[in-house]
Amino acid sequence: MHHNNVQTKLLMFEILGGKNITYKPTIGFCPATISLGETLPQLKIAKKYVESGGKAIFFSHRSGWYTYLIKENGFKVVNLKEVNWSKLRSTNKKKMTLEKQLLIPYDRTNIEGVVESEIDAFKNEGIDLIVSSFTPTCCISSRVLKIPLVVLASGTASSLYYRSGYATFPENYENVFTKMLPTFFKKYITRWMLLNNKVLVKDFNKVAKKYNIRTFKTLNEIFESGHTLFCDDINFLGIKPTKEFPIENFIGPILPDYSFDKDGRTIDSETENHLKKNNRSILVTLGSSGTKQIFLEILNVLNKTNYNVIAVYADIVKSNEIPDLNDNILLKKFVPSIKKVNEMVDLAIIHGGRGTIYTAAYSGKPIIGIPMHIEQQYNIDCLVRHGIGLRLSKKFFKPKNFLQAINEIFDNYDTFFKNAQKLSAKLQKTPMEDKALQILMRILDEKNKLNKS
Repeated sequence: MHHNNVQTKLLMFEILGGKNITYKPTIGFCPATISLGETLPQLKIAKKYVESGGKAIFFSHRSGWYTYLIKENGFKVVNLKEVNWSKLRSTNKKKMTLEKQLLIPYDRTNIEGVVESEIDAFKNEGIDLIVSSFTPTCCISSRVLKIPLVVLASGTASSLYYRSGYATFPENYENVFTKMLPTFFKKYITRWMLLNNKVLVKDFNKVAKKYNIRTFKTLNEIFESGHTLFCDDINFLGIKPTKEFPIENFIGPILPDYSFDKDGRTIDSETENHLKKNNRSILVTLGSSGTKQIFLEILNVLNKTNYNVIAVYADIVKSNEIPDLNDNILLKKFVPSIKKVNEMVDLAIIHGGRGTIYTAAYSGKPIIGIPMHIEQQYNIDCLVRHGIGLRLSKKFFKPKNFLQAINEIFDNYDTFFKNAQKLSAKLQKTPMEDKALQILMRILDEKNKLNKS
């Protein structure tokens, strides 16, 4: 019955050109709404789809966070069973990597309950295709319902990237012993572990067997179980496409609209006047994942220099925790013109979030990256491989090393700047949601043809 419904919707969609039609293929979007980087791409694709005459519905395992952004754009949000985070709350998070914190709630009981709620909700809303990100349970619910699943993924968190040999040893696991091991050996171990990671596999397979669907061999199979589209520019990643992951799957970064505008957003006068002062200029932006300790240590180092600094503190520190600073540092809780500021400064001190990384890459300026977790480490590694900056350790952060890194950038500025400009010129300059939408429609069309045969 569901297959016939898909055929009818697609046929009407094709006949009437996708405009003002009664029957439309319905795409369900299931982002990890705890992350703007996961929510925004799906929201932008959904808006494009609705503009073309399609129907989009969002599903959320956690109301709140960036769910409000979806509702503000006029989309229906169906609340699913929330993943039970009680196990995480009972552990010592300070001793756990972010990756473990995100995965620990997914035991068999949690998976079963969430999958059941997804199946019921997707059925009730007549979903014809699902788009997900960090929502691993969709790999089961979509297979049970025989609905195509499209996963929007980060290229640096993929099996393709791991196989490339670029994956460095996760610095969260570095210690006195591992620091003595040869780099090539650590990269070999890292590659093997990432490609053979079986975390979650046992419990996911128990639930898969309950529904008589295909089981999973590794964690990568769980997260790459559908049509995987990478929200990365392949030139940025520096890897080659394969038969499994062809070039068209690299749709590029889906960023806020101003990221591709010629002028970005208008810069505020206070920031603009500060950057007009003499001496080199530096932007410090660690996003919401930066740590208070490192942020304050960075400020302390830069407070003893003559550099003109714009430091964005977001939610990292509270206003009463900010130390006394010299006039060379301008603190801002938020800058609406982050793209333009990035282009105006000489150097950016950043964490490794996808949005921040690409804003820096498009700006064509050198960076110093301090990753907060493994995916951010690999994002920064991409910039380092292009010769536009340096990576420092969060775990072993030392003010002396930080100042040395700044000096190294400025002592060799022409080289770093030239490399940064070269990378910027390679990157795609148009919004990528159109490309993503074309692929979604092609998948629906292929599914329709398969059902007819």
